Amino acid sequence: MNSDLRSLKEKSKIIEFGYCVCQRARKYGRKCETFDFLGFTHFCDKTRRGKFKLGRKTSNKKFTQKMKDMNIWLKSVRNLVELDEWWKVLGQKLLGHYQYYGMSGNIRWLRNYYYQIVSLAFKWINRRSQRKSYNWDQFNRFIKFNPLPKPKIYHSLYNLSL
Repeated sequence: MNSDLRSLKEKSKIIEFGYCVCQRARKYGRKCETFDFLGFTHFCDKTRRGKFKLGRKTSNKKFTQKMKDMNIWLKSVRNLVELDEWWKVLGQKLLGHYQYYGMSGNIRWLRNYYYQIVSLAFKWINRRSQRKSYNWDQFNRFIKFNPLPKPKIYHSLYNLSL
């Protein structure tokens, strides 16, 4: 029981967060605090007009974990299943990632994830035998005819209609 309370105290803490706190931090040359929740890092940001807004981006911890998981999956599936079959599953995995993390202000991290996954797929396709299966030109042609879903925003937080 004591270890449960201790781990809860380590995970949970109260931070000051919001417009006034960020103004005060900037005034004294400090950075505003951030926090991770549900796979996102929440931070203080500004709109294009300079007003305060809550910014969200994919948490570094979750991004790294997703990349490791995808690397393990690609390594395990490369020789067990035909390329055209696991390529479809890869597209579904990317789509699921975009639908969860596709919030306004997070497009840079979605694109980064897409490019990292494409380079991992290239790496593991070329490790199926001693010979290289594709060079980059051939692989780009393969992607052109077998496209993966491109990153896009699924949850626009600023164009809500009531």
